[in-house]
Parts: sequence; C-alpha cells; structure tokens
Amino acid sequence: IDYDGLKWPPFLKWLLILIINVVSLFVVVKVIIAFYPLVNGRVLESHEEGWVNFTFINLSIVLFFIARLLRVSTDKQESRIENEQLKQQNLENELAALKNQIDPHFLFNSLNSLSSLIRENEKATQFVNKLSYMYRYILQSSEINLVPVKDELKFLRSYIYLMETRYRDRIRIEVDIDEKLLDRKVPPLALQSLVENSVKHNEISSTNPLTVKVYSIEESLFVENPIRTRSTVAEGMGTGLYNLKKRYLLLLKNEVKVSTQNDIFKVELPLNRPA
Repeated sequence: IDYDGLKWPPFLKWLLILIINVVSLFVVVKVIIAFYPLVNGRVLESHEEGWVNFTFINLSIVLFFIARLLRVSTDKQESRIENEQLKQQNLENELAALKNQIDPHFLFNSLNSLSSLIRENEKATQFVNKLSYMYRYILQSSEINLVPVKDELKFLRSYIYLMETRYRDRIRIEVDIDEKLLDRKVPPLALQSLVENSVKHNEISSTNPLTVKVYSIEESLFVENPIRTRSTVAEGMGTGLYNLKKRYLLLLKNEVKVSTQNDIFKVELPLNRPA
C-alpha cells in the first residue's frame, strides 16, 4: 500500500497505517493457527498459541521500523540527488552567464587600428585574417568548457599580433611555454584575458613600453607584467580576472593565484594533471 500517496493529515495517516498493520497481523496469526492442525496433525496448545502471537507481534514491530528507516534513508538519498542535480544546474547556469560576460572591448580598438592600415593592403589583409580567426575561435569555444593549451596559445598569438600592430614598439609580449604542457586543458580565452588585463590596466607609451611575459614553471602557467597604473581607468576593469577565477573554479576545481611583489603583477594558472 502506498501510504505516502495518501493526502491526509500526518496524524490520521499514521493512525491508518497502525490500524492496517494491526489488522494484517491479526489476520496472519489467525490463518497460521487455523492451518496448523492441517500441517502438523494437532491443535496448538494455549501456551503455543501465545508464543505464536508474541513472536509475530515482535516480528511485525521490528519489520515496521526497519521499513520506515529504509524509507527515510531512501527519501534522504533522493533529496540528496535532487540537491546535487540542482547544484549542478546552477553551476552550469552560472558558467553560461560567465561565458556571456567575455568583454568584446578589444574589437573596437582592433577596428580603429585597422582603419590606420587600410592603405597598407598586405598588413591590412593579415590583420583582418587574424581578427577573423579570433572571433571564429571565440564563437567555437563558447560551446566548449575546456581547450588544450596549444589551441589557447594559437589564439593568443593572433591577439598578440593585433596588440603589436596597434602599439608597435610600445609593447612586447613574450611567450615561453613548455611543450609537455601543450595538451593540458584550460578554459577558453584564459591566457588572452590575462594579457588583455595587462594591456587595459597599465600605461603603454614610447617612454614606458610594456612587457608582458607568458611562461610556464613546472605544472603552472604564468602571466606577469610590471605595474604601471594608467592615469585613466579602463571601463570594465577587473571583470576579466574575476570571470576567469570563477570559470577556473567551476571547471577545474582549482584556484587562480594572484600575487604582487616588487611592482610585478603575476597570475598563476595551476594545470590539473591528465586523468
């Protein structure tokens, strides 16, 4: 009987369960007593009948409580599974929201740079090709949670080309990643967003050229730059790093480490070992 399906108050529900169990027990005991002579060829004596009643009463009580404990355990397990599914769904929704926050600010800077190159046909063509590849990569990676480091580096080099075209000799971006790490996974645009933060946060001029270093040490990737705070703060400053921290924690269950020492701003991306 599906007692949990009853739409009655809890007190009446439990009272009905008790009555049904008592009646069922009474019927079972009477059936056993009635059929005992047919099986054994004699009638139960009074003390034997009392023993049967006592045994079945205690057995029924034990089975009743075992059944309830199992049901409570099952309900808790189902509730735990539902909570985990809800938690996972919330994480996926949060991750989708974070992906949608990727700042397209550099698109407008890139288009401004393109306008200055329009008469230099070969450079303009290469610039447009790099820009086209970048946006194709962004669109494709929007459906992927993790990409190999080698793919991220290829995307980063296209971004570096755009920045060097825009700033010329006022910026230098050095890349030195150990080949053994190229197949490890990172969230899409991880390295590019860190380099972009360096560009957005720091002064870049002929008198103060900016050098950004992208390198690896053991099982981690690093992006670092000297701190040369801009006199004007770029709009949306800080959202890229916050976005990356959240995605990294959700996807890799690992933390992005940020440090500042000797006027050097450094971000570490620990890489998970391959499964």
